[in-house]
Amino acid sequence: MKQLYFGKRFWLLLIVSFFGTGLISKKMPGTIGSLFAMLIVIVLPRSPRLLFLISSILFIVGVLACDLYITKFKYESCKDPAYIVIDEACGIFFGCAVIYCFWLQSILAVFINFLLFRLFDILKPFPIKTIEDSLKRNSKTVGFGIMIDDILAAIFASALQIIGGVLYGENKIIKR
Repeated sequence: MKQLYFGKRFWLLLIVSFFGTGLISKKMPGTIGSLFAMLIVIVLPRSPRLLFLISSILFIVGVLACDLYITKFKYESCKDPAYIVIDEACGIFFGCAVIYCFWLQSILAVFINFLLFRLFDILKPFPIKTIEDSLKRNSKTVGFGIMIDDILAAIFASALQIIGGVLYGENKIIKR
């Protein structure tokens, strides 16, 4: 019987593709990875601390895994292959942690954060694109460049959602 070989490349690919979700579709891997992360957020306890912890772990693991995957296994000419979606998952967890701090904890709030996050992740307004490009050019910071643009997109999305909640009278927002 032939034994399966699960080498370093396999495990790195599993990590950077967020448990293979980035490999499901070639057309929208970032959206699928983000959607999977959003579903995990929905079933977890509504704790900003837990989500900040998860996003911190994903960020550190993502930077290291992306650096190793891109530099060691140069299978792609692109510095950020589309199937690398651990950055999108990290952004979803981080964005939801931020909105949870402002008591925006409903499934609708998580879904709105998902939509806003995807919008900012796709459009990459200034300074997101500038920062991402400058970091991904250097082989020593490529992993950080892959991950940081999604954290910035999550910050933009969360800030817009919180401002919207304040303007439209979300009854629990900024209530101490």
